[in-house]
Amino acid sequence: MNLRLSLAVLLLAAGSARAESTRPLAPLPLPAPAAALAPAPDPDHFMFSVGGDNRAAGRGVPMPPTAGQIFSELQLIRPAFSLWTGDSIYGSDDTVGEARAEYATFLALAATAGIPVFNAPGNHEIYQRRDLEELYQRTMGRLYGSFDYGHSHFIAIDTEEVGPKAGVGPAQMAWIRQDLEANRGAANIFVFSHHPLFPKGARDGFDHPANRDELHRLFVQYGVRAVFSGHEHLYYRSKHDGIDYIVTGGGGAPSEEGPEEGGAQHYALVYVNGGQISVAVLAPWRLFSWVGPVQPDGSCSALLANYNAADFNATVDFPTTALAGRAAVRSVFTYKGVSRALAAEIVPSRSAGTISVRTALPKAGAVTVSIFPERPRSGN
Repeated sequence: MNLRLSLAVLLLAAGSARAESTRPLAPLPLPAPAAALAPAPDPDHFMFSVGGDNRAAGRGVPMPPTAGQIFSELQLIRPAFSLWTGDSIYGSDDTVGEARAEYATFLALAATAGIPVFNAPGNHEIYQRRDLEELYQRTMGRLYGSFDYGHSHFIAIDTEEVGPKAGVGPAQMAWIRQDLEANRGAANIFVFSHHPLFPKGARDGFDHPANRDELHRLFVQYGVRAVFSGHEHLYYRSKHDGIDYIVTGGGGAPSEEGPEEGGAQHYALVYVNGGQISVAVLAPWRLFSWVGPVQPDGSCSALLANYNAADFNATVDFPTTALAGRAAVRSVFTYKGVSRALAAEIVPSRSAGTISVRTALPKAGAVTVSIFPERPRSGN
C-alpha cells in the first residue's frame, strides 16, 4: 500500500469513528419550512449563531423585543443554524396555559430567522416543576441530545433536571459520556447548556462543584472545543484546560451587570474553520436593511447598514423574479466620497417571488446592493 493510499485509509478510519446519536436533537418545531437542518455545503467551514435568555422580567410581562430583533438580523446574516441557551420564556410560576402561550410567541419569533434553532432548557422553562418539564418536551422537544453538522458534533445538555438543582444527574452524565465516546472522531465537539460550568459569578454556576468537575473532565478527555451557556445576562469568556467556556445570555432578559462588565444585549456568530473557531459578538439594533421599489426593467436596489465592529456577509431578498436567469448584481461601499466594489453573488432564494443576493458587509459601514438586467455580450 503506497503512502497516499495509507493516509487516505487512516483519514477514513478517523472520520468513521462516529455514530448516530442515541438521542438525536431536532431543531425547534418552528412554524416555517426553513426549520429543517440542511447538509453542510462545506463540512469544515461554516458559521452558526448563539444567543439566549430572552425571557420577560416577570409573570404577565410581555417578552422584550430583543429576541425578535436578533432573529430578524439572523435572517440577513443567515448562519447555518442557531443555538439558544434557554430561558426562552418567563415560565417559572406561570400556569401551564400561560407558559404555552409564551412558547408560541417565542417560536413565532424564532421562525422569522428562517434557519433551524436548537434550544437547551433554562431554569425558567422548567423551574423544578414536572408539569413545565412535560410541557417543554411536548412543545420544544428533547431536554438534551445531540446532532451533527458537517464534520462537527453538537451536544445540548439539560442543567435543569427536576430534583438536583443546576447540574447533571447520573443518567444524563452516563449518556454524555457515551455520546462523547461515540463521536470522538468529530473534527470539533461543541456543547451548549443553560447553566454555565464556569460563570462570571460563582453563584450562577452548578450547585455542586464535584458535579461540574466531573463534566469538565469529560470535556477535557474528549477534546471538546467550546461550551456555550446562558443564565448570566451578559457576555463572559474564559478558558479552562484548553476549552473555551462562553456565556452569552444577552437576549433581552434583565441585565445584572453594567455594560462595562459585559451586561449588554448581544448575540454571537461562531465561525468554524477546520479545527479553529472564532467568535464575533454583535449587538442587536446595529444591522439594518432597506429594499427599494422594483423598476420597470426589473432592477432593484437595497441598502444594508452594519453598525457593528465586525465584518460579515449578509443576504438581501429582492422582491422580483423578472430577472431570473439574466440578472447581474453589484455591491458598492461608499464612505467620504470614496467607493469600492465588494464581492456579491446570487444565492438560492428561500422565499417565493424573490431573488437573493449575498454580499460582503464591512464593519461600521453601509453598502448599496443592486440587481439589474445582465448586459448582452457583444459579438466578436
